[in-house]
Amino acid sequence: MRVTSEDLHGEAPVALRDSRTNYDLAIDFSYPPEQIAAALTDVFQEAVDSRRWSRRGNGEHDQADDEPPASRAARHPEDGY
Repeated sequence: MRVTSEDLHGEAPVALRDSRTNYDLAIDFSYPPEQIAAALTDVFQEAVDSRRWSRRGNGEHDQADDEPPASRAARHPEDGY
């Protein structure tokens, strides 16, 4: 997991890229803490609800590397912002 501080240009408080080998999370700290916390909660809960993450098991998930998550997160800056 890699977490970075990024300017997401007002698109969202957080952005992520999730694959079988990497989890890159960018946080735009220009947003109020409450919005960042809510966005992080949504992103993590969506990963659990979609069964990409499991509360039990080895942490592996079945999502294809190129399948985007259905969440309120913006595209990750390294995806060509």
